[in-house]
Amino acid sequence: MRLRRSRMGTYHHREAIPKKNREGSSYSEYGPAVSFLAEEWPAGGKVQAEMYGQRLPNIRNLRIQGAYHEVPGTGKVSYAIKGGPVITANDGICLCVGGDAEPDYRVVAMFPYRFLTLEVEKI
Repeated sequence: MRLRRSRMGTYHHREAIPKKNREGSSYSEYGPAVSFLAEEWPAGGKVQAEMYGQRLPNIRNLRIQGAYHEVPGTGKVSYAIKGGPVITANDGICLCVGGDAEPDYRVVAMFPYRFLTLEVEKI
């Protein structure tokens, strides 16, 4: 299986860094942007419609080009793309904005198929 060239693009990953303010409330800041190549398309189908319901229009799928491996010992599931970012759940992805802006999507789910596949939701 190949990635479809017409849907390929360069996107930016920004690592989510959990922080706490003086009052003890949690929030996320995002690290520097790292670019990667991926195939992107809107969510659809019966399974995703059942999973996300009314949120389905805000979900996009990404299939990342390149070899990857799971990163052990971080306490949460992470995947490192060869020559690219280390991706975990809740990290930011810049699909419609440049890498220097705040991310407009966040990683909801990761699937370790032949190509690393992500489901991202609009923030």
